[in-house]
Amino acid sequence: MKKIWIVFIMIITVIVIIIIPALAGALVGALASLVLALPTLPTALIGALGGACSGLAFLLNAKTNGNKGL
Repeated sequence: MKKIWIVFIMIITVIVIIIIPALAGALVGALASLVLALPTLPTALIGALGGACSGLAFLLNAKTNGNKGL
């Protein structure tokens, strides 16, 4: 039963590390689209993609530096 909780916490942690930067990237993209008078949806999607990639890079860097990431 203890291993199930450990796996559950690891899954939630990985999801949070990728989703929070993606949401932040989408917000920055939407705000930039308002400032630059561009279509909102494509810039928000590009921002979300950039944020998710930065979260994944964070996890891969943790693996390289401390053997604790993906």
